[in-house]
Amino acid sequence: MNCTRCNIELPDNAQFCPQCGNPATSMQIFPPDPHDQRQASSGSIFLIGCAGVAGALILFAMLVGFVLLDEEPLLHDISLDHTFEIGSDFNLYGKTLNGEEFDWENFRGKYVLVKFTATWCGPCKGKIPGMLDAYEKYHDRGFEIVSVYIWEQQDNTEIVKQYVESEKLPWIIISEPPTKESGQPPQGKTFGIEGVPTMLLVDKEGKVLPPTASLMQELKKLYGK
Repeated sequence: MNCTRCNIELPDNAQFCPQCGNPATSMQIFPPDPHDQRQASSGSIFLIGCAGVAGALILFAMLVGFVLLDEEPLLHDISLDHTFEIGSDFNLYGKTLNGEEFDWENFRGKYVLVKFTATWCGPCKGKIPGMLDAYEKYHDRGFEIVSVYIWEQQDNTEIVKQYVESEKLPWIIISEPPTKESGQPPQGKTFGIEGVPTMLLVDKEGKVLPPTASLMQELKKLYGK
């Protein structure tokens, strides 16, 4: 029989271990020997195993929670901030990248996300994944997006075309050359845009909705699950 604490072989009929004093029983009464590498390794493996199991349980609980609440992780969700008067009529105009007149009346009866943006703007680009997620999920249910490119350094049509192609943006793009008076496309001056990105959500009647901290949650309320 070996000592359950230091693992040396015990003499026959020994009542205590001659090395560590542990009683010669099948139970370990004294705490493990901290210098016993075999036991220390076993303890570390046990703790690592427990941590792994705990992590797996937490992840499982999160997944179950999303299923039970019929939610999904909003990895690319975005917030909308603007200074437009809530409830006011919004009338967007301009020319698309194809040179066609944009007709705001075609968007009546739909919720529309309008984004004033620029190709050189880093935060504007950072909003694109969340916009793509929202468009993919709700476009078939009537959700539209219109991006209006302003504050470019020069005649921006070709620059914007290249940018839209590289980012694979599927929605309507408004892009016009700057006017001599303001040095920017007319939309920037008309709407008093002071910074990009400026984003707002417009309802089916063309009225400005309040800002929201979560576009996806707002669309979920508007369209249902």
